[in-house]
Amino acid sequence: MTLVHRKPPKLFFAGTDTDVGKTYVASLAARVMLACGIKLGVYKPVASGCHTEQGQLIAGDAVSLWKAAGKPLSLEQVCPQRFKAPLAPPEAAALEKKQVDVGKLTDGIKVWEQNSELVIVEGAGGLFSPLADRTLNIDLAQQLNASVIVVAANRLGAIHQTLATCEGAAKRGVQPVGIILCDPSGSADKSVNSNSQQIAKYCSVPILGSIPFNGTVKEAEFLKSLPDTIEK
Repeated sequence: MTLVHRKPPKLFFAGTDTDVGKTYVASLAARVMLACGIKLGVYKPVASGCHTEQGQLIAGDAVSLWKAAGKPLSLEQVCPQRFKAPLAPPEAAALEKKQVDVGKLTDGIKVWEQNSELVIVEGAGGLFSPLADRTLNIDLAQQLNASVIVVAANRLGAIHQTLATCEGAAKRGVQPVGIILCDPSGSADKSVNSNSQQIAKYCSVPILGSIPFNGTVKEAEFLKSLPDTIEK
C-alpha cells in the first residue's frame, strides 16, 4: 500500500504595498506558532535588495523568518532565489543578466511540505507585485493553494490600499482569510485610531488584529488563532 503524504496548510503573507511590516508580522506569527509547538516551515520564494556576506547574497527577510521559526532546515532553503538590486525581482534579476526561475518558485516549497505541519510563506512586495515574468504574488498564492493574509501598514492611505487589495484578490478568485494591521512606531498619524473601523465597514474580510511595530509576542497572541483561519 502506498501512503499519500498530505501537504500541510500554508499561510501566505502578502502586503498592500512594500514596507508595510509584512516580514515583521510573518516573523511574529512564526514565533507564536513555534511557541505553540507547531513544526513550522518558512518560505520566501524570491527576494531582491539582498546584501553580501562572505561572498553570499543574504536576504534579510529570510533571515528574520528563519530565526523566528527556530532555524529549521537551512537558510538557503528558506529563500532559494536572491538578487541584489532593490527592485521587483524580475527587474533585479535582469540587472544580473538572469531570470527568476518560475518553476523554482513552486518547487522550492516542496522540502517544507515534507518536513512541516504548517508553512508560512512571505511574498515580495504587494499582492499584485511581480515575482517573475508574468507571475504575481497572487498567482503563486493560488498555485500553492495557500490561504492569504493581507498585511497593511496602519497609516493614512491604509483604507484604500486594503480595500483595493482585497477587492482585486476577490476578482481573481482569491478570498483573503484575514487582515492584519501593523502600527507604525511613535506615529502622530491620527488615522491609526480609525482605519480598522473604516476598513471593516466596507470589507467582508475579517480584521484579525493590529500589531505595534517593535511590539512584543504577548501583544501578538491573537496570532495563535491563525491556523483556524486556514481554508480547508
